[in-house]
Amino acid sequence: MLTKKKKNEALPANTIGESQWDLLSLKTLDERKKLGQFFTGVVTANYMASLIREPARCSVRILDPGAGNGILAAASALRILDIGHHEVHAVLYELDLDAIPYIQQTLSIVQSAFSEKGAVFTYEVHNEDFVLSRPDQCLEVDPFDLAVINPPYFKYGAKTSRYAKAVSDLYKGDPNIYASFMAIVIAVLSPDGQMISITPRSFTNGLYFKWFRKFLLKESAINLIHIFRDRNKVFKNKESDVLQENIICRFVKGGGVDEVVVRTSDGDEGVYDAEEHRYPFSLIVDPANDEDIIRIPESSHDARILKQAEILFTTFTDAGYLISTGRVVEHRARSFITSVNGQANTVPLYRPHNITPLKTQWDGLHKKDVSFTLNDEYDKYTTLEGVYVLLKRFSSKDEKRRLVSSVHIPNNHNEVIGFGNKTNYIRLGNDEKLTDVEAFGLAAVFNSIFMDRYFRCISGNTQVNATEIRVMRFPSRDQVRGIGKQVKGLLDVSGGEIDLIVNQVLGITDLVRTYD
Repeated sequence: MLTKKKKNEALPANTIGESQWDLLSLKTLDERKKLGQFFTGVVTANYMASLIREPARCSVRILDPGAGNGILAAASALRILDIGHHEVHAVLYELDLDAIPYIQQTLSIVQSAFSEKGAVFTYEVHNEDFVLSRPDQCLEVDPFDLAVINPPYFKYGAKTSRYAKAVSDLYKGDPNIYASFMAIVIAVLSPDGQMISITPRSFTNGLYFKWFRKFLLKESAINLIHIFRDRNKVFKNKESDVLQENIICRFVKGGGVDEVVVRTSDGDEGVYDAEEHRYPFSLIVDPANDEDIIRIPESSHDARILKQAEILFTTFTDAGYLISTGRVVEHRARSFITSVNGQANTVPLYRPHNITPLKTQWDGLHKKDVSFTLNDEYDKYTTLEGVYVLLKRFSSKDEKRRLVSSVHIPNNHNEVIGFGNKTNYIRLGNDEKLTDVEAFGLAAVFNSIFMDRYFRCISGNTQVNATEIRVMRFPSRDQVRGIGKQVKGLLDVSGGEIDLIVNQVLGITDLVRTYD
């Protein structure tokens, strides 16, 4: 469906911000989540529009692929008018039929602002699914100069979702609907066209988004990233409980860049006073592997840590270490799990709470301690007993440390051990066995502030995925063993001794601060 409004429509009484609240009130939170709707506030919309660089063409075409009430298209058009362009045409897509009248109200306000300056603003509103419509494949659709977008957010499956099939010619995989929006927007931009997006940070790393990142960085150049320290201060519909770490990025279609601007603010209210730094493109997009991970140092201090990490001797994988996710998925193995500990024919099942800095703690007395029963076919869930380094896969959103690691020393009475899938376990390849010393060295490295801050530059997720660990720069095995020799005998690890040892061995004592 295509509607086109006359540019002389009367200005409605309500403002754009009030219009957005009215639209929000039409649906419950669950209904909005099904549509992936998380609306952009006025402050954020205006800030995103302020990032627009002057387009090359006098007559500017704007795309808003998930319009809501049209706030981003409006902010973008008014920004273009302020720059000095007096002819703007906007094309908006919005699947929610209830939103169409609100879009028309919003854009009528824009038309009036243009008319007051003797300029022309026209628009089209498509009540269609942007991804399934694929405007980049329509010969009748001219390329766009600009897209300022807040796409919807929900996951889909590569095998079952029509969305995966709709973008399979652009990239493979099944990341999230917001990535599909971004890919199609890039595809429909003109050369040097701009996309300014606010999305979760999750696309910058991880296996699920690998092929999307490759498409994105091949077709466009990222030259600005704005990161928010506080997750819940960006979207104004507070009841939506948005807990994803969101970032604003500016991409330019085609062409390369030498440096990337990184801005940091607490939330949307401080965006114009954000801390700003410029970094070489190679520091932000890791050139050392084929993962195309986009790394984001939150501060100049984190950037120094990232640079120091770059000169480490090897990577985690090249050093000879292997990392896997624990094999016990509890909801699929309930018949094997018992809270009655110490029985015959059972072994400990390690969960995240059993992983504390340097040492695992499982005595069967903690209220969360459970055992794994060695019933028939237990071997598909268990792991051969041995020395392992455990690494938590999840941390709470407010936890100071993202990486928490411990050493598991085998119990001579057990042939196998159980590791839950919310833990990672680390070992050596080529059937080589970890020694106690090397295991303590590995755990110390992961428990150091240096490695924790380095990991946070790579990943904004609270989940610690094996994919990111494998490609991280890492100390040599000799260095790890040297750290282990000093760390193994520590009785108290709360006073910063681990950091002193790790920093000294790696030569980074002047770069790492303790947590506040």
